[in-house]
Amino acid sequence: MTDTITSARTSAGVTMQWLMEDAIADGAELSMARMTVDPGITSDGHQHPNCTEAIHLLSGNIEQRVGNKWVSMNAGETVLVGKGQVHQTRNVGSEVAVLMIAYSSGSRVYEAAS
Repeated sequence: MTDTITSARTSAGVTMQWLMEDAIADGAELSMARMTVDPGITSDGHQHPNCTEAIHLLSGNIEQRVGNKWVSMNAGETVLVGKGQVHQTRNVGSEVAVLMIAYSSGSRVYEAAS
C-alpha cells in the first residue's frame, strides 16, 4: 500500500487527485481518482481509447456526457463510459461536485475530443 497522492488541475475549475495508477504503484493495472468540478464548469471533452471508465457521483448534481447523450446524475449514481467514447462532466448544481473515477488501465491514454 502507498500513501502517495498526486494532484493535477486539468482545467479551470476541475481538479483530479490521483489515488492509484501505474505511476503510483508499478503494475497497478487500474487507475482511481477523486475529481472535483466547480459550479457552472464543464470539463473538456475527451476519450480514452485504451480503457473503460466508471464515474460515481459522491456529491453534487452533474450532467455527464457519454457519446452524444447528456445524462443527469445525482449523488450516489454511477455511469460507465466505454473505450473510446467521448465524455465530459458539467456541474449544473450550486455546490462543488465530487466524483470518484475508476479506469480499467493503470496508464490511461487521454485524447482531446475534436
